Amino acid sequence: MIRPPRQTRRARLRRIGTLGIAAALGLGALGLGGCASADANPSADANPSAVRSGAEGDDEALPRLDGQRITLLTGWSKREREAFAPVIARFEQRTGARVKLTDADERITAKVYHAVDASNLPDVALIRQPGLLGELVANQALTPLDDKTRDRVARHTAPSWRALATVDGTEYGVWFAGSTSSQLWYPDAGGAAPGTGDWSAFLRALRDRPASDAPAISVGAKSGWPVGDWFENLYLGEAGAEQYERLSRHEIPWTDPSVARALDRLAELRRTPGALQPDTADESFGDSLDAVFGSPRLAERVLSGGSAVPESAAAAPFPSPATEPGASIIGGTVAVQLKPSDGGAVLLRYLAGAEAAELWIAVGGISPHNDADLSSAPNEAARAANELVRPGPGGTGSNARRFDLSDLAPSGFGAYPDSGAQQILREFFAHPADVHLTQQRLERAAEAAWSTAPQLAPSGR
Repeated sequence: MIRPPRQTRRARLRRIGTLGIAAALGLGALGLGGCASADANPSADANPSAVRSGAEGDDEALPRLDGQRITLLTGWSKREREAFAPVIARFEQRTGARVKLTDADERITAKVYHAVDASNLPDVALIRQPGLLGELVANQALTPLDDKTRDRVARHTAPSWRALATVDGTEYGVWFAGSTSSQLWYPDAGGAAPGTGDWSAFLRALRDRPASDAPAISVGAKSGWPVGDWFENLYLGEAGAEQYERLSRHEIPWTDPSVARALDRLAELRRTPGALQPDTADESFGDSLDAVFGSPRLAERVLSGGSAVPESAAAAPFPSPATEPGASIIGGTVAVQLKPSDGGAVLLRYLAGAEAAELWIAVGGISPHNDADLSSAPNEAARAANELVRPGPGGTGSNARRFDLSDLAPSGFGAYPDSGAQQILREFFAHPADVHLTQQRLERAAEAAWSTAPQLAPSGR
């Protein structure tokens, strides 16, 4: 039997900024009802005691877990949940376990904190923020990877990804999914891609569009992070990778002139007549995907986000300012074990393998797994996104890949749609009137978050 290391756990989580937000949201105890899984089907296995993956080079047996229930908390969008379903179904088939999945949407950080504080822990959570991972480690709320899982991760995951889930030399997470925020997705109808060029050319094209056309862009600002992604792309392109890294660590203040320039660019987009879908400031990212890929089509393009590419999507590069053209923002979803349990440890080991990655990729998922076969990806946009994220953060110039700034920050600053940077940027995007005041608000929020978060961060920061 697998015995994950059992850590000393406080009865109540030490409050470090974000917990106050979770309490303010009035969240009840974590109910792990959610979507009940289908029954496992051991009879489908040739060898019920140990079913092996067919993925080349990744065929270690997983132990049987018949009768065990594993609780899993995620922050998936609707599209990501659909893509994740076959991954979990195969795990249940191979092990005989049942996975009880609860989805928290954009409230995942608050749900995790409340679960730990209430001692009502899921076995595993899928989170997006290395900053949150570091906070949970500081509060002795995570179980390190066991040896078998760590070895599998070492074989298949780039060092820069692993560093983002490593604290003080100990590895705590499996980066199951990746994401890119530096492409504009649009339906692939077989015609020419809508031109973007640099930022100035992009704005000119928006202004010159026929008034009868559908709005060019849907943002999904209600989710919070999409506006942050627009800002981060503009900041990376305007200020460059080195300055971006310094801002992500709060080594320069948010009142710096480089922040003002990126906010000015964001305001230009908001003020361009006919560029944005009406009411996009009040719609979620899922609403934006529906607006672009649904019927009727209500907008032409949406900035890429999340970890699953729509089946009919094509992609154009972000229209970056000229300082760092071609640089990309990437992110991801890391699986962490909150409750020491055999089932949770085996689920993390499975998520680190090629079979899980290839099932995910086949339905549009983006994976950091270096050795997974990309031939089953449903479109070129999905293949390109997978190739982009595999090396992890790094590179220079037009090949620079930088991790999502808000996800690196303390969660009190970057993780909540209704507070911190996400709220401030949402409000600025809705009414882009005062850049200087917005910078001051961002700096005050950053100072508060960095002063209350533990002085601990993943090695990849």
